[in-house]
Amino acid sequence: MGTQLSKKNSPRLPHMKYNLNHFAVITAFFNPIKYKSRYNLYHKFNKHMSCCGINLFTVECIFDTDAALGLPQQKFEVTRANEPRHLQIIAPSVIWLKENLINIAVKHLPSYVEYVAWLDSDIEFQRYDWPYLTIDQLQRYPIVQLFQMSFFLGPSGKKEVLRRDYSFVYSITHGKTISSHRALDCYFHPGYAWAMRRETFDDIGGLLDFSILGSGDIHFAFALINRIDKTIPSGIHDDYRRLANAWGERVAQKAGNGIHISYTPVNIWHHWHGSRRDRRYNERWYDET
Repeated sequence: MGTQLSKKNSPRLPHMKYNLNHFAVITAFFNPIKYKSRYNLYHKFNKHMSCCGINLFTVECIFDTDAALGLPQQKFEVTRANEPRHLQIIAPSVIWLKENLINIAVKHLPSYVEYVAWLDSDIEFQRYDWPYLTIDQLQRYPIVQLFQMSFFLGPSGKKEVLRRDYSFVYSITHGKTISSHRALDCYFHPGYAWAMRRETFDDIGGLLDFSILGSGDIHFAFALINRIDKTIPSGIHDDYRRLANAWGERVAQKAGNGIHISYTPVNIWHHWHGSRRDRRYNERWYDET
């Protein structure tokens, strides 16, 4: 399973000097097909966040095109209208919109929030004190990826590890080979969980929110090292390339071309909800272009 850091072996942190109320953790949730596994994973994730001392901000999106697209009837399932940490959005399209939802959520955060994190709701940290470890990194670096290694679990859970992936930031800081193509063997992972100082998030204009085929994570990761162009297929429209490169330049400037970024020294589990092959990370670009 890899090395699980213990509190005994980790540097002692002055936890009490960090106020978790100033650390906002956001997850975006949408499930137009209504897979039960997605709901189960979200509720497990929400409980895990509570165990870690985090009051989770959830932005849930449903779609008003359910009849036209043959979708199940849409209604909000995991959020409540009167809950201040819940945000409910109705979208006219089912194109990829995770980053857009995160940007909207950040705009609704209280003014006292100093740090913003966005997490996928299918992960679990091996340590409960990761928020403090992350805030500690954010004192020195404006952008932090929240793990060093991830374990992609199979249907049997934690006893079935299908693959191990280093985080993107761990990889580049330890001289590991990176590529913009997602390999089927062990590779760097560009997503799962990130955090920024709020002022940094605002300075870059939020996340890139027009990548309708997904790939926001890999765009962001390579933008950190001023190589976002390597993640854009050759056949993509010139307007997409121009806008992505302009955003990527802002990200690279704040990241110091990869010098001013770090990672949280913890590992995570990624819970099973289907085969990676079925997600067609590379192929879907060419399906639609």
